[in-house]
Amino acid sequence: MKKIKFKLPKQLRKEIVKDLERDHDHAYERVGFILTRLCVTQTQELIIAYKFCPVADEDYVQDESVGARINSLAIRKIMQTALTEKCGVFHVHIHAHSGKPYESLSDAEGIPPMMESISRINSKEKHGYLILSKNSAFCNVYSSDYQCFIEPNIYEEIGYPMNFVLSDKFKSSLELERNKRQMFLGEDSLLLLKEITIGIVGYGGGGSHIGLQLAHIGFENIVIFDGDRFEESNINRLVGANYSDIKNCTRKVEIAERVIKDVLPTANVELVQKRWQEEPEKLQKCDIIIGCVDSFVERQQLEAEARRYLIPLIDIGMDIHKSNDNFSISGQLILSLPGDFCMSCCGFITDKKLEIEAMKYGDVGGNPQVVWSNGVLASSAVGLLMDILFGWSGLEDRQVYLSYDGTLGIMIKHTRLLATPKECKHYLLNLTGPPRFIKI
Repeated sequence: MKKIKFKLPKQLRKEIVKDLERDHDHAYERVGFILTRLCVTQTQELIIAYKFCPVADEDYVQDESVGARINSLAIRKIMQTALTEKCGVFHVHIHAHSGKPYESLSDAEGIPPMMESISRINSKEKHGYLILSKNSAFCNVYSSDYQCFIEPNIYEEIGYPMNFVLSDKFKSSLELERNKRQMFLGEDSLLLLKEITIGIVGYGGGGSHIGLQLAHIGFENIVIFDGDRFEESNINRLVGANYSDIKNCTRKVEIAERVIKDVLPTANVELVQKRWQEEPEKLQKCDIIIGCVDSFVERQQLEAEARRYLIPLIDIGMDIHKSNDNFSISGQLILSLPGDFCMSCCGFITDKKLEIEAMKYGDVGGNPQVVWSNGVLASSAVGLLMDILFGWSGLEDRQVYLSYDGTLGIMIKHTRLLATPKECKHYLLNLTGPPRFIKI
């Protein structure tokens, strides 16, 4: 059975909660419907929420035996929407308490039959229902194959920080011993380290630092994309490489697997020795991507794919410039979070930069890099990754665009962040999911 993953942007959750918390003349609570799109790969079924449809006030039926009852017109409306938009539909309502919510007796009796009926309108998509609490959620997905509702393996709310609800929980004494010094990450951190998948695009100077650190932290599932083999010019920056790798022309992804498994033998390291565009399904299953690519066009393509599948993208990069007789090192760390600003919004990617992409990367030769600066940027990226996943700092709705001055050894908030819009106009939520082609 394929892994089932449900993704809901926190931006959309806020919209849902704001509507459902409104009072009604006679209903004790409000309900609504979430529209979703399905992406199926060889290993998972990814359900992406992209729009909320409230139920009109006049479509509530007065019934004191339940919190809310809607009429047949409301159901016909959402069926028509599912048919028109070729989308999935999830019923949603709120239980006003903290912790994971569960179905009430009336929920279990009334909602599943309704959603099973709605699922017949568009059997190519997934349908179900979602119950939100103040800080968690319960999700059930209807499986036409098994003729029953199934809780997703992972429910994700995409924001800063992310929120996860996992269907299975297990721990072992060995894992507790190995992780006892990072238990501040939360009680579910051990399971998250086993269940979520991190993608690294580009395993060079920055990516090699990141792969090693992810192994030490204990991430069990890592996908690495890099089509190059190791060369002598890589020895000054690719962490974990040996001098024998020069003679053997070892693939960079093979070095990655060797280094990671030396630290964490149980890790599932998936190697993609080609551009991610050639195997996009392996990128789509990632929960977070760290991009270590050189060009602006590569960043733009990677960001577009990440946005389409609601995957947070952490971008790092550095350059060395020559000024008179001296050199300077600069770099950046940017968080591209679905629903928030993108790299075009903050002015890092511009039409002008894309036009002059053919210019060399730096003034002292092709792709100049040094191991110490890559280490600073990579460590900062991993630190950001851990806070997004586990929220250990307590920060919320954080925007990240950091400027790195490798000459002075400092990293500060980029001044462009002050003028960056909160909402992105380049990647809209209604464009998430697999591309849709409309016949004209």
